[in-house]
Amino acid sequence: MLIHVLRESARKHAEKTAVIYDNLRVSYKELYDNVSRLSNGLRSLGIKQGDCLALILPNCPEFIAGFYAAAKLNATLLLVNPALAEAEIKYYISDSKAVAIITDPLRADACRNIIAEAEKKIELIVTDRTTLPDICFSDLVKDEKLDDKNDIFEGDIIYQYSSGSTGRPKRVVRTQKNLYHEASNFHCTANTSFADNILCMVPLFHAHGLGNCLLAATYSGATLTILEDLKKNGEPMKVPFVLRLQRVLELLEKEKITILPGVPFMFSALADIPHDYQVDTSKLRLVFSAGNFLPKETFDKFTNRFGIPLRQLYGCTEAGSFAINLEREDNIRFDSVGRPMNNNEVKIVDDNGDSLPDGAIGEIAIKSPALTRGYCNMPELNKEAFREGFFLTGDLGKTDKEGNLYIKGRKKIFIETAGNKVDPLEVEDVLVTHPKVKEAVVVGIKCPFKGETIKAVIVPRGECQEREIILYCKDRLTDFKVPRIIEFREVIPKSPLGKILRKDLV
Repeated sequence: MLIHVLRESARKHAEKTAVIYDNLRVSYKELYDNVSRLSNGLRSLGIKQGDCLALILPNCPEFIAGFYAAAKLNATLLLVNPALAEAEIKYYISDSKAVAIITDPLRADACRNIIAEAEKKIELIVTDRTTLPDICFSDLVKDEKLDDKNDIFEGDIIYQYSSGSTGRPKRVVRTQKNLYHEASNFHCTANTSFADNILCMVPLFHAHGLGNCLLAATYSGATLTILEDLKKNGEPMKVPFVLRLQRVLELLEKEKITILPGVPFMFSALADIPHDYQVDTSKLRLVFSAGNFLPKETFDKFTNRFGIPLRQLYGCTEAGSFAINLEREDNIRFDSVGRPMNNNEVKIVDDNGDSLPDGAIGEIAIKSPALTRGYCNMPELNKEAFREGFFLTGDLGKTDKEGNLYIKGRKKIFIETAGNKVDPLEVEDVLVTHPKVKEAVVVGIKCPFKGETIKAVIVPRGECQEREIILYCKDRLTDFKVPRIIEFREVIPKSPLGKILRKDLV
């Protein structure tokens, strides 16, 4: 199903640029041909319908080719955050039963370690040639025979992991049909077209980047411009977003960007660029933020700096994009995520699942053809989270008489840091295994450049140092999950019923 979308865009817009990455420009015809060759190469390795292929890549053309090649093979993609620790990646590879991994040289060693300990054969495909006997990505796209046969397939296409309340990650399954509808819904709502150029600053492995950048572009025949990695001596560098601001502005002007998706801390950083730095953003028609609540200060600063309103989009891993604020510029409200997109439904429910009237705050329940059928091997959780076709998001909100949706908080307590979602309970589960930690609570502290900073409040057993806690976490957690602030207390504030008063720890 998804490969038909790409093929149709290649048929209608063969010579139009599909992807821009640094100095590389790939037309829709070239992209489709590369995808066909790659699917042949993967098939030659024995990868077939239903097999799981792991993508452990930053934003790059190989990610896009790998995504659509898997769709053409009717395989399932495991989308992995390339910043994760080896132990976390190992869990995902094992749980998903992946038969192959596509990664870059920076992460190849970790993947080799994982493969060496695996109970079955796993193929390793590396994007650049190495001295080791890995399969090189470029070797898989040499097949000149282009197979144009594309069967309609509505089965599983991606696995994505979402943090669980017990620390156990939840595997979210979405089908090709789900993603097709997400792309279609966004297209019909935002009126995207082949004339658009979307700048991708957010990770493609995340629902925001996958749906609102890659799928949105391909469905409409638009151009996708990727903010490339900064490199030193050919090796990618991990640098804060604030050091890429100039490059973002260059791309906005040079590539005549029309659609700019991002997250709040990105727009806050862009809004702080001095007014004397002039850049032509006249082609921008749609700028929207997702992933975390948009502060009014950021909304106002960005709108004043660039003369275009910053809109909010609401979505989740389970359903992709769901609602977006597309009100007239003179009527836009910073605190609204707008109305549900085409074919989507929303209702506000109480703790019993009963619908609440407009204006009443309750849990947000959503229904969409893009919605996952559930979490793998978690029947009890599925029973709790999915009811009568609706998904209980764990977010609190309300609706108004016009059908606009407002996010009012979290029933679940995720922390958003630099575009990454962190479950504080997962971090707490690690902290309490330290022999000197009696009790631990993790909260998010507002931070101007990355949304929130992770803070751990600890009741120690005897003498304990901040440094040893941080090092302990670094050995067991991905870097973005490691607490940056450690506070020691004699007691954790709790209600008379024993509920932790997290708001008193912020």
